[in-house]
Amino acid sequence: MNIRLKKRIFDKLYEDLKHAEIIDCGDSIWIVDRDKEYWFLEYEKSGDLWWRYQFFDNFFLLFSMERSKYERVISEWVEEVLNCKVYATLLMKDWQENWWKNC
Repeated sequence: MNIRLKKRIFDKLYEDLKHAEIIDCGDSIWIVDRDKEYWFLEYEKSGDLWWRYQFFDNFFLLFSMERSKYERVISEWVEEVLNCKVYATLLMKDWQENWWKNC
């Protein structure tokens, strides 16, 4: 991926998620908007990254990117934000939607 495009995507992610909180739940770290009760990502400390399809698919439409291309970008952004290593990216299922509230 072009480095300038990646920088623009990262900048837009930082802008769109500036009100989100990073919540450490022991075995995982969540990025959520508590006020709206809306989660974006869950990073399991084992290296699995769960992400919310609805948000990210809409976000990446702006860049004309499909899932096969943008999953890696999500991982790289999370690695930068959390200073961690992502080993796998996974779609979050609807029934898991509010797990972060148990933290």
